[in-house]
Amino acid sequence: MIRIPRTVYEKFLRFALENANPLNSQDWKECIGLVLGRIMENEISVTDIVPIGAGTAVFVDITDYEKVFSLISFSRIEQGEVIVGWAHTHPGLGLFLSGTDIQTQRLYQKMHPKAFALVLDPMKVSKKFSGFNIYRLDEKKPHPITEEYYFDQEFDFLSVLESLTSELYLVPIPLIPATPVISSETEVSWKGINIMISGKTKVLMDQLFQVQVSVNLPFRQFVRLEYQIETDNMIENLFPLELAHSEFIFHETLTSGTLGIYTFRSKMIGTSYIRLKNIYLSDYQQKQQKMPELRLITQIREADSH
Repeated sequence: MIRIPRTVYEKFLRFALENANPLNSQDWKECIGLVLGRIMENEISVTDIVPIGAGTAVFVDITDYEKVFSLISFSRIEQGEVIVGWAHTHPGLGLFLSGTDIQTQRLYQKMHPKAFALVLDPMKVSKKFSGFNIYRLDEKKPHPITEEYYFDQEFDFLSVLESLTSELYLVPIPLIPATPVISSETEVSWKGINIMISGKTKVLMDQLFQVQVSVNLPFRQFVRLEYQIETDNMIENLFPLELAHSEFIFHETLTSGTLGIYTFRSKMIGTSYIRLKNIYLSDYQQKQQKMPELRLITQIREADSH
């Protein structure tokens, strides 16, 4: 088990956010640090994460002792602190070890078999999730394994993220109400984020037609959207098999544009609809809002006989 103090978490999250502004992903950089701690029989107690750098060339060779020990005071070494692993970020990319990361981790585990890799994606932080996983390699298993960890106290991870974001960056304040506003049956807005469903409103029976779901953002930011699509019996959906059997359709985006395009075929003459329901939207602060349903009404008429 790995024990992590809240102060260490906040320090590395701040370093990550300094290089990955949640409001603007254009200049996001990965960053890296050395993890210090004390190795005991049944536990590793993390004492610090020492930032090294950010960008593309941030790897520190652990055999370059002069450089490594220049980052760590001798008094700390005398008190029993050692390098127990390394930490780096994948802003907006998710939690995993890349091929290069695995090679790096092998070096750390040669130094000490209990050494670990901490991977943080600040965009994954939520109220109950820290936004990081800890990995080790097991030569008997084909993929890195995740290690359990705990904090020295309970706290709200999202509140820490919001506090640091507000401290580091000027957070735009929307001029519109924070409650969902429906401008039409096909469009809904929350905090300036517009979700839209669009497509043909008149089609011929047995004709293929497409419906698209799109988002318009007031500024470049991280947005997560999930929803279900429901149609009546006049319309057959032609989703790929994996979508047809998914409970929710899921998107993440940083920019405005089309999120999904879905193909349908009309089966009967009359009025039909395609409905987006159980819509959940999360903004860059990871605050989730349930949105009203959206409907696209389509008139289906008989195909011309000639």
